[in-house]
Amino acid sequence: MVVKSFDNDVVEHRLEVVGVNPIPNHARTMSSRKIMIFWAMASASALTPIVGLELYNMGLPFATIAIIVALLIGIIPAGLVAEMGRQIPVPSLVVSRKTYGFMTSGAYSLVFTFLNLGFFGLNDTVGAAIISGLTHSNIIIWYVVMGVIQVVLVLFGAKWLEYFFRYSAPVLIVSYIILAYFLLTTYTINFSMLMHPIGAFTWGAALNFLLGFSILAWSYKISTQTRFGYPYSEHDSSGKKMKYFISSPVGIMIPVLLMGLIGLVGNSVATGGWNIATLSFPGLHGLFGIVVFIAALGVSLAIIHTNAMNLYPATADLLAALQPAFRKKPNEKLAQPIATILLGAGGIILAIAGILAHIETFIDDLASIIFPFTFILIFDWFVHLRHTTKIGDYYNIPKTIFMNLRIDALIPALIGTIIAMFGIGPYDVIFNYFPQALFGSLIGLGIYVAVYYGYSKNHVNSKEHYSEKVEYVDFEVE
Repeated sequence: MVVKSFDNDVVEHRLEVVGVNPIPNHARTMSSRKIMIFWAMASASALTPIVGLELYNMGLPFATIAIIVALLIGIIPAGLVAEMGRQIPVPSLVVSRKTYGFMTSGAYSLVFTFLNLGFFGLNDTVGAAIISGLTHSNIIIWYVVMGVIQVVLVLFGAKWLEYFFRYSAPVLIVSYIILAYFLLTTYTINFSMLMHPIGAFTWGAALNFLLGFSILAWSYKISTQTRFGYPYSEHDSSGKKMKYFISSPVGIMIPVLLMGLIGLVGNSVATGGWNIATLSFPGLHGLFGIVVFIAALGVSLAIIHTNAMNLYPATADLLAALQPAFRKKPNEKLAQPIATILLGAGGIILAIAGILAHIETFIDDLASIIFPFTFILIFDWFVHLRHTTKIGDYYNIPKTIFMNLRIDALIPALIGTIIAMFGIGPYDVIFNYFPQALFGSLIGLGIYVAVYYGYSKNHVNSKEHYSEKVEYVDFEVE
């Protein structure tokens, strides 16, 4: 057995270099309030009001109910992943090495890397459209400029992201309040029409979009940031535990509710009006015109917020997949900055390629892959891993096929994904009332639970053999 310790450096030359190694306790200082602000700003994208477009036919009351129901569905999975990050200060895709196997987890990490890049491209498109429209300049320039700003911010890591999110939050809030005010006072809003359904809709499709666009799509990423929260302790008060548990999901859904409803109202007055930063406000000139211009620029901050939390997890996902290739290399610290730059460039390319035109298909496919993976991972962590594993266990590379390719977890996840993508044939009518991606995830989870108690619980630990058993002495799960 080899005994070694993790490199405790989180930052070097002002750039974050910790990669997917565990966060040392001295760097774990984020309170629950900071975490909620962080995720609220990450969720508050200039793209977020598109929720109002997607839920437009529901009208304001039913759209509000749908968003609240989405929060209630997602709050427990999201809260559990938040706690995972506090108890095991590593990204969830590192934890998944024990659930899905080292090799399978690496493959999922690569898939999630590209899904995060898709979100990066979506938001970069909207941000570039805002600035291009305001300045009457070539949108390609702004694809690149906005993307570069986001890359530079992510290079400095979670600490500086939190600072940026916290101190720019008032600018973003004031900007949206200004635009919402002029939306309500410049246009004639038919609220009596908006208080009732406007067209055909199904609850299943609405919830499927909401969960895939917001809380459950973000869930597996949450531990990437909550690993910087104060370490979990059994002696924490119940109030403190609850604050950490709900801070991430509530932070994610507050902007979805407020900005989604603004987008719905905006869409009622103009095609594309969901994006109020690009709306023209007839009759506003002089000082008022300048105020609207500045507010629209302020909204562009939202793109930087959200894309930072698309690019940052994408980097972690890629590093989780590739870590075995550079784990023993002296230049491991270069991996995080280089990966950030390369992935940022990829997101810009997706924006230029026009990914926004495919947003609904993208969100549905994303949900179909992420939900089953996340549900099975959460179950395995909650009932097993948090009680039986040390930090170092997640970094030991197995030599057996079984522990590299955990088919007992992979097959249920794939079944869940297939159902989430393709449905259940003649019984698809159920998805008019129940979100399809969630249904597939619960079926996959149910199969895994049966396999776990029937087979895995008694066989996994006995079959763990590693090519090089390494005992890491600096970190243990409490």
